[in-house]
Amino acid sequence: MSKKDLQTLKGFRDFLPGQALAREEVFKKIRAVFQKYGFLPLETPVLEYKEILSGKYGEESEKLMYQFKDRGERDVAMRYDLTVPLARVVAQYQNDLAMPFKRYQIAPVWRADNTQKGRYREFYQCDVDVIGSSSIIADAEVIAALAAALTELDLPEFIIRLNNRKLLDAILKNMGLAKGKIVEAIRAIDKLDKIGEEKVREDLALLGLGTEKRKELFEILNLGLEGADDIEKKLMDYEGAGELAQLVEILLDWGVKNFRIDLGLARGLDYYTGTIFEIILPDAPQYGSIAGGGRYDNLVGMFSGKPIPAVGGSIGVDRLLSALEELELIKYDLVSDVLVCNLEEDLEEEYLRVVKDLRDANIKVDFYYTPDKLDKQLKYANKKNINFVVIIGPDEAKNAEATVKNLNTGKQKKLKQKGLGLEIRKI
Repeated sequence: MSKKDLQTLKGFRDFLPGQALAREEVFKKIRAVFQKYGFLPLETPVLEYKEILSGKYGEESEKLMYQFKDRGERDVAMRYDLTVPLARVVAQYQNDLAMPFKRYQIAPVWRADNTQKGRYREFYQCDVDVIGSSSIIADAEVIAALAAALTELDLPEFIIRLNNRKLLDAILKNMGLAKGKIVEAIRAIDKLDKIGEEKVREDLALLGLGTEKRKELFEILNLGLEGADDIEKKLMDYEGAGELAQLVEILLDWGVKNFRIDLGLARGLDYYTGTIFEIILPDAPQYGSIAGGGRYDNLVGMFSGKPIPAVGGSIGVDRLLSALEELELIKYDLVSDVLVCNLEEDLEEEYLRVVKDLRDANIKVDFYYTPDKLDKQLKYANKKNINFVVIIGPDEAKNAEATVKNLNTGKQKKLKQKGLGLEIRKI
């Protein structure tokens, strides 16, 4: 097999130890915040019956699903997101779940999308959802939990873009668009950031929206709304405006202030019914949204046969990490604090005892398995970003000592082997 063949599929990636550890740390912090907000973990299968996923995302998204026949000739698909499988779970286990059901899930999803900066075909989502409540407080809690998780990651400034799908529907309906055309218009508006206002105006013209109506529409979409009072003053005739105003007030009460009301925000998925939001990094706009979500009151009902309100949101960790890498805000450290060097075969028993003692002191320890030159072992430690090495030669062994060298400063110190772990912690 040639070296050219030794590569991953386009849009798929390997994560070497430093990257994998950084990702684990991110997941750990996000998970802790979600639990603090009262969300419970859920896991679902990678594969679903195709009919479970089909018809839930819209035509454009449907084309991006990985789907095939399994060995039993069943039509199956890899999960496209974590929301539709959640809706299936709620319908399947509705008698076993306490409502409202607050869940989080951190897992990979797959989309056969065009790859670009920060956009992959296999990527992780970190979701929080509240099922069984129509309260706007639930919408606010989802947004607040995601904002708290991003804050926990020491992100630079991020902005939450807020809108309401009912409000957008009402604005488009007021423009004279038929109900069937409104969905297409929303899909066109959703591409504003990608193709620009001029191209969106052209697409809206093809849907039958005249020049004056297009002008009027963009005047509304570009309104600079400052807060709840502004929404009520300028948009109260439209359905959904009251919900948006209430959401803004709750977020402010909870100290979430870094939001912007954006009437041009559409969110492309067809299942949204109310609140919609996206979170962006102003310092890395090329990555688009790093989180987003909204209310989807009809989706669970497709499986359960009865309406069940729901709201949720998701952090796209892979896109987020790509942005943080570019901004040089993430450090890929390896796991070990100390390398115990192996210089003499006769001292192996002593080395292994020191390794055990250090691990018992909760120090992360690596051991060089076979005796070798010290210089080679120091290079190994440097390559693995290990800060300290423990060196025990015949002289140190004779006095039950160890030389501890700090590879960052070059300084070294002789210490007694007994209590070595505590002494290293002090350095």
